[in-house]
Amino acid sequence: MNIYRLLKLNRSIRSNRIKLLLIFTAHILNRRYYSVRIDPIFACNLRCLMCYFSKTRKPQSQKFARDEFDLLAKSLFGNALQVVVGCGAEPTIHPDYIYLVELARRYRVPHVGLVTNGQLISKTDLEILSRVGLNELTLSVHGAGKETYEHFMVGAKWDKLIEIFENINLLKSDGKIDFSLRVNYTANPDNIKELLNFFDVFGKYPINTLQVRPIMDIGGSYFTPFTNQNISEYNSVIESLRIECGKRGVTLLANTQNPGYGEQRDNPIIAQTYKYVSPQVVVDSNFYWKTESYRHFLRRTGWHRTIVKTILYPQKPHLSTDLAERYGSQYDVL
Repeated sequence: MNIYRLLKLNRSIRSNRIKLLLIFTAHILNRRYYSVRIDPIFACNLRCLMCYFSKTRKPQSQKFARDEFDLLAKSLFGNALQVVVGCGAEPTIHPDYIYLVELARRYRVPHVGLVTNGQLISKTDLEILSRVGLNELTLSVHGAGKETYEHFMVGAKWDKLIEIFENINLLKSDGKIDFSLRVNYTANPDNIKELLNFFDVFGKYPINTLQVRPIMDIGGSYFTPFTNQNISEYNSVIESLRIECGKRGVTLLANTQNPGYGEQRDNPIIAQTYKYVSPQVVVDSNFYWKTESYRHFLRRTGWHRTIVKTILYPQKPHLSTDLAERYGSQYDVL
């Protein structure tokens, strides 16, 4: 399944009422319609300056047990279009993160992804991930040169990053892995120019997708946003990338609508299709995921009545304070 075609389709349908009706219909027919994003452990091996972990020095021990993965999968994966392992924290710290990927494939989830900084992944791990069914590996890369990369991704080593790219290149050439490769680049006014050299550095590697994500204030020790004074530079770089990605057949995802994250409204579609899971919360604090299915939770909490009411009598959206909604609703496939 090409998840990026679905993103384009979502953008082409302007009416949220139609989208909600499609979601409701998919649920009633027991079809797949949502994305599950899982942090199997809430911890990280790095202290990236733009991330909340940059202010965290106390060791974190919150993680799922292996048998809890089975319960999560039984409850959530049956109606999932996508399962992404890694959503803010570093999943490869968990000793059983590969098992979680395998579980998603066992439940026939159409698109299974892993988001990681890549610092702990070996060549053997790459082969195993492909063998158990990984569809897409996403590497977080917040600089196109050693100095910037290691400055913003505190604790990461540039040589290790290049090593994983080289391993992917070699294994792809030998036909030993077949997952696609995506790079996520969190941009700020101090690293945006390096994107102009991105393909000079990484162009020889089999990158399928590049996402440029403007910095957000998520509690990191560094926060310098794009403003009216420097937004023109951001837009210029994105346009250059659009042209270069087009030449190379690389899918470009970029926030072109609101890179400064100004005033935003609630997005009811994100709320219905984005299911966040971590040791701290599984979708909703009222969801008893160890003893009930997600479908039972929706029945118990009156979801059907609520969504029908929202479709028939839509209300004026309010200002959004939810990071998930703000983070996930602004990206165009360019």
